[in-house]
Amino acid sequence: MGIDYAAARKLIQLSRRVPPSGEVLMLGRHRMQVRDRLRPALDTLMAEEGMGLTFADLEQDDGYTETFFRALGYDAVSAMDLSDFEGATVLHDLNDKVPAKLKKKYALIYDGGTTEHVFDVATCMANINAMLAPGGILAACAPGNNFFAHGFYQFGPELVYGYWKHGCGFDVLTCSMLPEWPRDKELDLPDPAQLGHRIRLRGKVPNQRVYLYYEVQKGPNAHAFKAALQTDYVKKWSDHDRAEDREDSDIVALYEKQTMTGEDRPGSVE
Repeated sequence: MGIDYAAARKLIQLSRRVPPSGEVLMLGRHRMQVRDRLRPALDTLMAEEGMGLTFADLEQDDGYTETFFRALGYDAVSAMDLSDFEGATVLHDLNDKVPAKLKKKYALIYDGGTTEHVFDVATCMANINAMLAPGGILAACAPGNNFFAHGFYQFGPELVYGYWKHGCGFDVLTCSMLPEWPRDKELDLPDPAQLGHRIRLRGKVPNQRVYLYYEVQKGPNAHAFKAALQTDYVKKWSDHDRAEDREDSDIVALYEKQTMTGEDRPGSVE
């Protein structure tokens, strides 16, 4: 996949909220794929953000996006892939553990549609965690509805909260259902553990392709993955244990941990 208008807008906004520094790793080497009719809208956004740039400043002769990331303010940009058929400079299969030289290296990892193509999801996500520097951010624009047959998997918000937040102690900066085209509004997706039930999207998913867009940060409570259970089931099991006077059960303790605020969650950067 590449960086289209929807993804470019979110990455620009991220760069204004969190001042860029350090090195970017793209998972897959992404092309700049902003449609002609949406380029004026991107120019307007960059003007509003005080960037002093237009879309023409972001283009490079080969159509890829290193210029875009450097324009956002990052120091260096690399791309990882299993093959160098698109010019990736870091060759690695994300089904296998990354070598020590890549650990804690990147300030930003951008997944613009790669992780759904990696069969071993657990190893892939652990690799991303390992490669992020302390304070680093994973920004992901993963295919959602109407991308059927695109890859092995279609991820939902439970990955963001069940895995990254509750399983790895990361801070969730944003999580949303992001339409490919701006004719429909972006929809924030909250933590099911805080809601107490699954996110209800009936009647809210537009009739176009949508992404799961999320940003998670390796903050002071981050750690290597320990365990993840789907959050709405944890609440049901916890409610059951409480009703059975099992207040000291592991499930009740897990639910209480899931509903803590970010400042209260225990953990340490690894």
